[in-house]
Amino acid sequence: MKTKMEGETTLDDHSKTIIHIDLDCFYAQKNIVVTSNYIAREHGVKKCMLISDAKKVCPNLTLVKGEDLHDYRQTSYKVTALLQSYSNLIERLGLDENFVDVSNLVSKRLQESAVTVTDAVGNVFGDLNDLCDCGCSGRLKMGTVIAQEIRDRMKSELNLTGCAGIGHNKLLAKIAGSKHKPNQQTVVFPNSAVELMLSLAHVSKIPGIGVTLTEQLCSINIKTVEDLQNTNFGKLMNLLGPEKARTVYDLSFGIDHAPVKSTGKPQSIGIEDSCKSLTIEGEVREKLKQLLARLLLLVSEDGRVPKTIKLTVRKFDKTSKVSARETRQCNINSTIFNPKDITKLTDTNENKLMTCIMRLFNKLVNTNKPYHITLLGLSFTKFVERPSARSTLTKFLVKDIEVQSITNIENVQETVTIPEELPSTSNAENFETEVEPSAKKMQIWRVACEKEAFEDHGAGGLRLSLQVTGGGVEVEFDGKADGHKSEYLLSSERQRGGIRELPLDMQQELWEEYKQNRDRDKVCSSQLKKSKTNNILNYLVKH
Repeated sequence: MKTKMEGETTLDDHSKTIIHIDLDCFYAQKNIVVTSNYIAREHGVKKCMLISDAKKVCPNLTLVKGEDLHDYRQTSYKVTALLQSYSNLIERLGLDENFVDVSNLVSKRLQESAVTVTDAVGNVFGDLNDLCDCGCSGRLKMGTVIAQEIRDRMKSELNLTGCAGIGHNKLLAKIAGSKHKPNQQTVVFPNSAVELMLSLAHVSKIPGIGVTLTEQLCSINIKTVEDLQNTNFGKLMNLLGPEKARTVYDLSFGIDHAPVKSTGKPQSIGIEDSCKSLTIEGEVREKLKQLLARLLLLVSEDGRVPKTIKLTVRKFDKTSKVSARETRQCNINSTIFNPKDITKLTDTNENKLMTCIMRLFNKLVNTNKPYHITLLGLSFTKFVERPSARSTLTKFLVKDIEVQSITNIENVQETVTIPEELPSTSNAENFETEVEPSAKKMQIWRVACEKEAFEDHGAGGLRLSLQVTGGGVEVEFDGKADGHKSEYLLSSERQRGGIRELPLDMQQELWEEYKQNRDRDKVCSSQLKKSKTNNILNYLVKH
């Protein structure tokens, strides 16, 4: 298909086969009806209807509590895992929708199959006459066979039903799948793409065109899909800009170049709960504490450690009768989480986290004035991979690099190799660790050490060596110019406390200590006794 826009031509690519899977009536939530089955819809139950209103129109309504989505998430990931046996290009849309690019599988089956697929499986939208001769018809028919296999397996293995749409792009596959529900599938061939788009009537029904864009289009009297197809492109470009105008114009003809993007781990994991009006800070804190416990369970299943927490609050204004949502977020120290089981917070760390959350709440809500909270939500963002309990201070200092010692002014270097691991301790399983620093931080640390050493000792240089001992890690600075030595002993007890990363300011402080205390005896006796509260030696040496 071709569409003309001010002398330019946009070509429609028919080479792909995309399946859109939409699970039937997947989940619900208390206070409002997030979704309902088709029998309930026949009785007037609609999405986002208050439960009290839903019971009025359907007194025999059976409600499923959707406050805790743990089981729904688990089932949703099982569906995704099933789809991954057909393609590695799976794009998740929430818990109940997935795009699957089966183009490679279709090509493989068509090459291996001795029998040609003559009929499409399931429903067909539009006319089967005048089909395209580029080969897309055969590919899409094979796509319907695969879609039926997927739906059959979902039923037999997971006891789930769902609808499927099959098309040569994501847009058409999604719209086609909505034409016959529940538990059915529909394919649309390229020759019927325009007809399918016109069946949507209003432009707001086009996937990808939201409320704001709909209002913009209506402002220049574009209300229906047909209006959009017949509009002057220059007028549309003045409103939206050239790139966005071209995308929107193409969508009206069923042309969508967006690829199926393989979905990785989510950037944010959150949970929120609408509630009866909360007016007391103690009630808010208790509700947030419950949400935190449930959120930690979700994060533990993800396997990563969060670095930022975000609070969402919906306040109801009795004067204007309007609810408004606001959010605030702050960074958190990832070391408060137990790497073995992130759900198990110590009382101290739980209090730290709750203190952060309540500070965010007090920034969003003026508790000195009456307030009415109708929704609270918590989410974690900015994740890092969970560290191994075997991470050690030595790994921080020497992972994949060697400590260099400058031996003369010609920069002839002697390499000292450092052991990879410290000896294991009896309670290693109780480590609370941070993620190991990047190689870049390690390089900065090493270069700074060498630069400091060279400046202090000139051509004579300085030897830096580390040795693993029964008491911990011994760091020795041997100044050849004046025969001076200095050592720092890092006790194994502090290792068990979870030292995983030395910040740059602590590194600098360490070097200042070294320069100011050249005599080993003074470092071992005098400095350890007189160190400041936030001294690096207190950080490293407990006793």
